[in-house]
Amino acid sequence: MIVAAAVRLLDEQGEAKFSMRALAARLDVTPMSLYWYVADKDDLLELALDVVAGEMELPRTSDGLRWQDGLRALAVTWRAAMLAHPWAVRIYNDYLNIGPNSMRFSARALEISRESPLPEPDAMAALSAIFQYAYGFTATEVNWQEKAGAAGTTTEGLIEEITEAVLEIPGVAESGVVTERPKEPEAVLRERQFHRALDWMLAGMAAGVAAP
Repeated sequence: MIVAAAVRLLDEQGEAKFSMRALAARLDVTPMSLYWYVADKDDLLELALDVVAGEMELPRTSDGLRWQDGLRALAVTWRAAMLAHPWAVRIYNDYLNIGPNSMRFSARALEISRESPLPEPDAMAALSAIFQYAYGFTATEVNWQEKAGAAGTTTEGLIEEITEAVLEIPGVAESGVVTERPKEPEAVLRERQFHRALDWMLAGMAAGVAAP
């Protein structure tokens, strides 16, 4: 109950405003009573991260996916969980993430990477590359979304405002540096970009297998 309430509060307010006192008020208990169940705020945040990891849908062995599709599925579900809980991506690297759900995810990721024909060192490098990419891409998405929210606009609106401001700089409009963006929602563009880059990464990994 405490961890679930912490996740809801984090979703509403973000990690910057999160405190044991705020959580206690939400649960209508004294702050000190929380310490009967968790050691401190960091302990609680790591437990909350593990709840997020539990929302990730792991590709099953019975799905019969190719190893490339398995890696893609892991990246997709990791990104989806982080976008659903933006605070999580910001603190993800602050903790060891060794809760049961996180370990289950890591174990499945290792299984999938080892199902590839890549040598063990390359398989581990491939897995690392996929998750570094997913982390960086998702963190950037969250950053844009939150900056737009703070400005009282959408991501599309913020990009438009920035573009207009840049075009007012002398010489920029004539330089051709700023090009017209596709007339699609930003979420659609980001989704396509995310998968396109994954295509390139996975194709490169497959090419590495075929190389002499």
